[in-house]
Amino acid sequence: MRRRVLPFCAAIAVALAATPAMASKTEPPNPHKFTGSENVEPRFTGAAEFTLKPFTVTCEKVKSTTSGVTPTFPSKTLTAVVKLSGCEATATIGKSEYELKAKVKAPVTLNYHANGYVEIGSGGTVKEGKLEGASAIAIGVKGAFKCTINLSAGTYPSAALKKPEAEFQAATFKNLEETIEKGKKSVVVKTLGITNALSKVPYALEGAFCEGLPKTEFKTGTLSGALTAAIKNGSVGWE
Repeated sequence: MRRRVLPFCAAIAVALAATPAMASKTEPPNPHKFTGSENVEPRFTGAAEFTLKPFTVTCEKVKSTTSGVTPTFPSKTLTAVVKLSGCEATATIGKSEYELKAKVKAPVTLNYHANGYVEIGSGGTVKEGKLEGASAIAIGVKGAFKCTINLSAGTYPSAALKKPEAEFQAATFKNLEETIEKGKKSVVVKTLGITNALSKVPYALEGAFCEGLPKTEFKTGTLSGALTAAIKNGSVGWE
């Protein structure tokens, strides 16, 4: 009988010893979320800047197109598919400076998570809050020469892949209010301000001129700028 009891007790002891270690790996859910007065896809407007040495690309107009994702508020994610226009680029190569025209070749998908990390790419589909199947974001520049800059699709910061419930600041959110006079009535419009601060974005340079440069692959790209999310005749926010 003792030979049967001792292994059983030993197994219980091992299980109990392992339990705290297993529990410590479980992250508590992050409390932040997006809110909205209606389950309607917000519209996004704003501007953007990419720092992609030796290039800096600025786009004066960012405007959303249909993402195909209708949020159910409250939601942990908020998806924007945006077209960027009015883009220009500057480049410093050696001792020469260039002013170039720039074009973001396809709409950009930004899948915002309420705790501050962002999934980006061109195209793709958001399933269960995750961006899947997105490709690189291609930016073409032309003028004295032509190049294409390809930004890698992915999750920023990458630390969110291991700790998705932690706090990040690749995107920060602020509730905004504006009072609009409509005849004799005043209407308070509640929108959401989004500040982008993505860093360490990998990118590569293509094209005859750029492929002749000493370096064509980088891991230090940044995407900055601000967007405003709004729901017509409704409100959207973050908490």
